[in-house]
Amino acid sequence: MARDPHVTLPTLLPRLVAFARTVVGDADLARDLVQEAAARALAARRVPVDRPAYRAWMFRIVRNAALDYLRQKQVRDVTPPPPEVDLWGYDDARIAKITVEQGLASLDASQREIIALIDIAGFSYAEAADVLLIPIGTVMSRISRARGALLAAIEASAVRPLKSSHGH
Repeated sequence: MARDPHVTLPTLLPRLVAFARTVVGDADLARDLVQEAAARALAARRVPVDRPAYRAWMFRIVRNAALDYLRQKQVRDVTPPPPEVDLWGYDDARIAKITVEQGLASLDASQREIIALIDIAGFSYAEAADVLLIPIGTVMSRISRARGALLAAIEASAVRPLKSSHGH
């Protein structure tokens, strides 16, 4: 049985990079990890045939590459610094995006990972459970705790939209 032609590695690359970036907190490192994961996938003897299985398999390979990196560098518990931002000239949507990015940066890797899978990549709880090889109930409790931690980080943030001199 042939693999679905619409599910190819190139079509998944942007989402895989975004997922890796959320987990490790660095865009260049994320691209390197996805490249490593792509090499692993291309060398695999058995490749999932259907679209959902292939997608979950690729995210799992990227996740494993990211976890391998974090273990090797022993930075699992080190919080990456928040991005430096010049807030002048940004609208409320941009400020909200920056605030969420800084909140994500303050979370540990496992919390960023579950948020990246469900809230950013759009995986269902069942799909995330398949990627992480854990029960769906564990996914539900992890996402709940991670969202709570993200909300607390955002609420503690000092970033607030500026009021204009006209009161708007």
